[in-house]
Amino acid sequence: MHISITGDLGSGKSTVAKEICRVLGFKYLSTGQIQRQLGQERGMNTLEFNKFTDNNKEIDDYIDQRLKDINNQTDSYVLDSRLGWHFVNASFKIYLMAVDEVAASRVLVDEKRIGEPLALDIKAKIKEQHERRKIENDRFEKNYGIKPSIFKDFDAIVDTSSASIAEVTNLILALYAKFEKKEHYNKIWLSPHRIFPTKNGRSIVSEEAKRIKENIREKGFDVEFPISCVLFQKEFYAFDGHKRLSACLHSKLPFIPISLTAKNEDTINPTLKVEQFVKGNLNISMINHWEEVHGFKFYHYPTLLELDK
Repeated sequence: MHISITGDLGSGKSTVAKEICRVLGFKYLSTGQIQRQLGQERGMNTLEFNKFTDNNKEIDDYIDQRLKDINNQTDSYVLDSRLGWHFVNASFKIYLMAVDEVAASRVLVDEKRIGEPLALDIKAKIKEQHERRKIENDRFEKNYGIKPSIFKDFDAIVDTSSASIAEVTNLILALYAKFEKKEHYNKIWLSPHRIFPTKNGRSIVSEEAKRIKENIREKGFDVEFPISCVLFQKEFYAFDGHKRLSACLHSKLPFIPISLTAKNEDTINPTLKVEQFVKGNLNISMINHWEEVHGFKFYHYPTLLELDK
């Protein structure tokens, strides 16, 4: 069984893929590396080359064939590729995500990347990465008729924003082992630092909250009870489990399992839409109090608050 890894730019795909290869003895194939080399040969950075390939399908055809050939290989591969999950069906499909600010800062300081557009700061890099992602997604839809959905097309989703390479690798290996054995596992793992609260922080200083915090520090997070979240406009909000989320922040856990109750246009129950729930239970004072209690700052605030951190 192969492993295919895709995800956000700067989420650590290549580094994690190589580490998994080292541990499992799998072979490594990176389509991004192939693209950067082809772009460099033409004197283009990655953004320019993505625009170039939009009108030169033979580039995609060449790279796609490299992936399709894996289906006939007897060796096991880790595929570091945006479309590896699509072309290699017999693979454990992983999506790595990272908060924009973290991903952009990683790319900016990575001197090993070749063909990266020059960006002056993190905001410029975020803008460039969004543009590059849009160009790629538009090309995928035009050339293949696919619009990837991370919640439907992937077997595991891991947020690397607060985690080390070793922590991400160990989690993926554990999930992969369960996947191979057809055992139940939690599909979505998020950094607790990216989940916004929807309840007043006063509830997290109760005796029950203290007991939960002590229990997590002693035994770790109980994966049988993931924290319930909703997704709205690309941000995750706690729906249930604020005390456990608070305990995870105090315990400095790199990521925790969540269950996605509803997202965007979905309804949480027959009378409550996600948008209504979020807008009715979110305010900047609550977020600031949450930050103060847990000693951290969110990477950014929800756009619906119309604030610029």
